[in-house]
Amino acid sequence: MNRSTAAVANAFFLFVGVAGLIIQIVSGVPGFPDIPPGPFILGITGILVLTLAARFRPILFLGIVAPAFILVGALLEGSFWGRLADVGDFGPFTGTVLLIGGLIGAIACGGVAVSRAYRRTTVG
Repeated sequence: MNRSTAAVANAFFLFVGVAGLIIQIVSGVPGFPDIPPGPFILGITGILVLTLAARFRPILFLGIVAPAFILVGALLEGSFWGRLADVGDFGPFTGTVLLIGGLIGAIACGGVAVSRAYRRTTVG
């Protein structure tokens, strides 16, 4: 089986989210733990989607659950709104835009990937 375009896009957006988190960490955004779990959660999920989803369809659900988990955490924590409002603070702003955009893109593409993987085909 081949990987679907939606699954590849899902993994891409997961990696965009990882890049956003790394940019935030490197630029000194306060509040990150010494070893933040977000990059590992999103990165490993992206790798699993790319490598296993073609053979094991349930992996595609991880491509929705993992970014949704991180997004809910970000919404509950709430400090990303301030980083989005401060365009002049380039690192935190850019990292936050990449993170939130990556999470939303991953959830959307993950939904499409799951929908296509489980679609029933009708015979004419």
